[in-house]
Amino acid sequence: MKQKRLQAICAYLSVQDKMIDVGCDHAYVAIEMARLGMKKVLATDIHEEALNIARKNVFRNGLENHISLQLCDGLEGVKVSDYDTLVIAGMGTSTIMHILANPMKLKSIKKIIIQSNNDLDILRSFMENRSYTLSDETIVEEKKHFYVVMKYIVGTQKLSSEERYFGLFKKENRKYYLYLEENYNRLLEQVKDKDHESYQKLEQEKEFLSHYIESL
Repeated sequence: MKQKRLQAICAYLSVQDKMIDVGCDHAYVAIEMARLGMKKVLATDIHEEALNIARKNVFRNGLENHISLQLCDGLEGVKVSDYDTLVIAGMGTSTIMHILANPMKLKSIKKIIIQSNNDLDILRSFMENRSYTLSDETIVEEKKHFYVVMKYIVGTQKLSSEERYFGLFKKENRKYYLYLEENYNRLLEQVKDKDHESYQKLEQEKEFLSHYIESL
């Protein structure tokens, strides 16, 4: 498994975990963890074609007795109580929040690994409000794109404004912060009306980011 994003996800998992990989795509994470010795693995996807490819990959690796597969929408129809860990990667924040909307369904879940494609501040607030702690994050650059992989565990947390928008501060994320700063500069240039609410919001967010950059 060569993809840095998937490697970062697996780095947050343990073979002792009982994992559901929600939206597994081709089941690369499930296969890697089963290879390492994880005993309880379920790979799900809403798309039948993707799940068929996942099934072929599982059989190709001789892991059909170690990985279960299920066609479903999020966690619908899944016996979540048999598991303690979720992986939800490669989706938008609105989809992720929809999957995690029912707290009763998550009573057995102690750890959630998330990689969202957008609106990370909204996602971090959502998880904080549902009593999950952002215990760690990994930023990986792959094919000129940055991916944020988040590790959540059960527990209360109060994020700062900087943490809500840009994640946990790490000096090794310098390139990512500078990349974000360039994006903010470009977006601010595109807003013609400096008194407009959108300009002021962007300016405020950039100020939060500057606190991280000044600490590098």
